[in-house]
Amino acid sequence: MNLNKRNRFTTSALVGMSALSLLGSSFVVPAQAHESARSISVDAQQTQGIPGQYQAAYSKTHNKMWVTGSFLRTNTVSTIARVNPETMKIEAVAELPAARSGTGVKAGFSYMGAFGIAVDDVNNTVWVTNTRTDSISVYDQDTMELLWTNYDVLASEPDIEHPRSVIIDNKHNKAYITGRYNVWSVDLTSHEIKNLAIKPESDVRVLTMNPTIDENAGLLYVPERSSGTVQLINLDTFTLAGEFTVHADDPDADVYPSGVAIDHSLREIYISSQGKDGKNSGVTVYDLDSHAFKKSIPFGTRALGIVNDEERDLVYVADFGQGSVGVIDAAAGKLVADVNTGEEKTNDLALANDGSVFAVDKGTYAEGVNVPFALDFATGKPAPGNKTMILGEDISIDANSFTRFTVDVKTDDAADASHAEKDTVTNSDGATVTGVKTAENGKDLVFSGTGWTTKDGVGSVLAAKFDMGGVSVLEPVTNPVNGKAIPNKTVYGVVQAGADGSWTATLPFPTPENSTATADEWAAGTEHSVTFLSGSLAQNDNGRSVTFDFTVGAPAAAMDSEAKVVEPTKVDFQGYPELTKTTDKDFTVVSFKDNNDSVIFHNEIQWVGEHGVAKGWSDGTYRPFENIDRGAMAAYMYRLAGSPRYHAPEESPFKDVPTDHVFYKEIAWLHQAGITTGWADGTYRPSEPIKRDAMAAFFYRAAGSPEFTEPAHSFKDVSNADIFHKEIAWMKENGISKGWEDNTYRPYENNKRDAMAAFVYRFAQNATFEASAKK
Repeated sequence: MNLNKRNRFTTSALVGMSALSLLGSSFVVPAQAHESARSISVDAQQTQGIPGQYQAAYSKTHNKMWVTGSFLRTNTVSTIARVNPETMKIEAVAELPAARSGTGVKAGFSYMGAFGIAVDDVNNTVWVTNTRTDSISVYDQDTMELLWTNYDVLASEPDIEHPRSVIIDNKHNKAYITGRYNVWSVDLTSHEIKNLAIKPESDVRVLTMNPTIDENAGLLYVPERSSGTVQLINLDTFTLAGEFTVHADDPDADVYPSGVAIDHSLREIYISSQGKDGKNSGVTVYDLDSHAFKKSIPFGTRALGIVNDEERDLVYVADFGQGSVGVIDAAAGKLVADVNTGEEKTNDLALANDGSVFAVDKGTYAEGVNVPFALDFATGKPAPGNKTMILGEDISIDANSFTRFTVDVKTDDAADASHAEKDTVTNSDGATVTGVKTAENGKDLVFSGTGWTTKDGVGSVLAAKFDMGGVSVLEPVTNPVNGKAIPNKTVYGVVQAGADGSWTATLPFPTPENSTATADEWAAGTEHSVTFLSGSLAQNDNGRSVTFDFTVGAPAAAMDSEAKVVEPTKVDFQGYPELTKTTDKDFTVVSFKDNNDSVIFHNEIQWVGEHGVAKGWSDGTYRPFENIDRGAMAAYMYRLAGSPRYHAPEESPFKDVPTDHVFYKEIAWLHQAGITTGWADGTYRPSEPIKRDAMAAFFYRAAGSPEFTEPAHSFKDVSNADIFHKEIAWMKENGISKGWEDNTYRPYENNKRDAMAAFVYRFAQNATFEASAKK
């Protein structure tokens, strides 16, 4: 391992003066117990895991670790594994239900791949998100039997879109699912699904990430990646209760918050953020009551999963970018160890009863491993082995790793506790300021107050000055009321009191790097004061000046300036057990209830359903004798081509197709691929039935407009005067259209949905199209 690449990201950032404009709390932060000096050591072990690991969850009741794995986007290698967290032995792996995968020429089968996972010990179940099938599933912890899933092979509109993570709330009998645009609640008993839209006005894709529950406050904390915010959800009402913005050390770079952890004893929130291009990656710390930013702890290049051991005030953060886990001493606010879990892609963490941490990654640990949980993409049958074949390509199955580590914390009880003694100064009107009588040299200074309200009965805005203005900041602070910088640099910080007049402020210790203070002036034994003033920063405020005196004590016990890198010892892999079957139900059968043997194109309709070209209606019908409109035709063509990856433009290519049209992406793709040009007036007319002549043109262009010599005669009702006569002749020549028994094609009639299924089926068998589609 290259140690130099890690050391660049292990030093805690100094809180900038511009960060001092803190929003006040409506609660008084309780006095903290004395923080003795701590020494922390880490011991780690590593072994082979399963392919494509995403998340881990722990059963406190059974002392078992559960891990999801989905290898490749097709999910032909996927399982949930039950693991002994102490030995890292895999005790059971599940044969997940098979589902239809892909569309058109790229259609096949895959497992209902496992991504997110959570344990419900009260009901003895495991909840799994099946991200790529827009569904969730529930399994029995003991037998791995599938108990429930909302997956529907014919669902045209999923109940849950792109589910990512799941968390269990037994108090409210709910599971909460994060994903695209929403957070969903699912009743643990009835499985009723409700959605809560997150930022519905947003014009970008909203993606909710790994949440956590604060049972004390009755809140669900949900990081939202695109806006760089944390959304607060009231668990009693399942409604939005507020949000706060995640701090960015580099305000010009994206933040991408990904995970949340809470320490009630320290009254702190920890947010992991992936950042971008190595910027803003790490953990930011906030006051639990006010959500005010306190400090940054940079780590790695894409900080992702995060958990905390509240009992020992430890925080663990996974770095997806470089492959490591950071160990943070939350009491000291510093990164103390960096556990090497691989070269990259450390994804998720789980905490066991004994305080040990289990990490899963997606980096290659072992190549070409034999697994029992592989599926044949073409047939949907189990295919154990060390390779998986997808659309003719043989792919090696590679496994990731489990890393387990334990942290030993030793406390120096001989440390001087006098600095923790607190005092309170009371103003004539009852307003108070509380702080420590002896401040620790070099450590942030924390003060709190009560009774600071304006004449209108709202929270005051206070300015803080050290030594009656004898210390100036190097960069002016900002007034939180109007967002403007305060020209007077003797104002060292600004804090806004809550509605009841209480507040908490964290001020960086004055140093030559952040102020005009010198080291000698603020050395141990020197005496200083901080004055909090109100009256001029908020309208109709009460004029107050409360001064708190304190002495600078000795600095905290010295700690390493760089986190110690921990290399795990290797543990022999203990093998994969036999596959445990989860269900006998078949989730791959597609059957439209109005498609029976009396329908002339019964088989062709069945084919388009099985290959995902047609979704039908939500009532399970195909409606074969209805017209197919031009919007749906675009969807058929897009899916027939294998639903290629495509990002639709922000501006529509057609003036009558808005970007929120149900088939906007498909219509835009059809235009980009040169399959449609629309009308000369710039319209596409998506709601009009498609005529049989235009349909022929679509198929011909989709095949790549092949060279073709038109025969003298094709259909008797098609002549050179018809605009698409060549394309219609090509359709007949290639057996895609047979016309009617009287040798007519009827180019200007509307195309019916049953005939469209026949055209699609025959077209898919055309070798020319298949060659074009695979380019």
